[in-house]
Amino acid sequence: MTSNNYVMETCLLAGEIMIRNGAETYRVEETMTHIAHAAGMKSVHSSVTTTSIIFSFKDNNGVDRTRMIRMRDRTINLNKVTLVNQVSRYFVSGEITLDEAHIQLEEIQSMRFQFSDRVLNIAAGLGSGSFAVLIGGTFLDFFPSAIAGAIVFASANYLYRFLKIPFFAELSASFLGGMFTLIASWLFPNHLHLGVMIIGAMIPLFPGVALTNSVRDLMAGDLVAGMARGVEAGLTALAVAVAAAAVLSL
Repeated sequence: MTSNNYVMETCLLAGEIMIRNGAETYRVEETMTHIAHAAGMKSVHSSVTTTSIIFSFKDNNGVDRTRMIRMRDRTINLNKVTLVNQVSRYFVSGEITLDEAHIQLEEIQSMRFQFSDRVLNIAAGLGSGSFAVLIGGTFLDFFPSAIAGAIVFASANYLYRFLKIPFFAELSASFLGGMFTLIASWLFPNHLHLGVMIIGAMIPLFPGVALTNSVRDLMAGDLVAGMARGVEAGLTALAVAVAAAAVLSL
């Protein structure tokens, strides 16, 4: 691989890792641009959305090079975003070479999530139960909400592997969690509050990062990416709302 192609591969790898793990669009573009400029490339341009990256620069021979990649699977792992930012800063400041930067980026890409699925499920449950109490639920509402939140989070992650459309995975997971809270309210009608428990159970699917990134992208002038993230957040909220309405209608 020539040095110019290596620069392109390194920039695209950094951008792909960041966009796949929840980074803002403008941050991805800036990181790729800084790496390319530090490697001596000229006329650097990038266009990033939630599903694709288009990147171009003029190499040392005056030849324009352009590449595009598409990403379909995305998650939230801000630790990887932070690590890529560190690699970018080290390379731009001259502390590491391009080869070292590329190797470190490959290591970041292959890293497993720092917490196990069990820990994540427990954390989702604790967050759901705590939120139910925070919005006016009683201490008894905590436990059904926590269990339902863990069910929602675990089932959503499981269904993502089989359903190509995330909307249906989130809809199904929300319905399962809602049914658990409904059954709990039937068993203990005088002690539990169904509405509070349903809200708490849906918290793990609340698109907080997508919504925040949408606003930040729009404020930064990235209208296409901002609208795309906003629609993505809206579809997730719609799936949760439909599931909650279906449960409450039973």
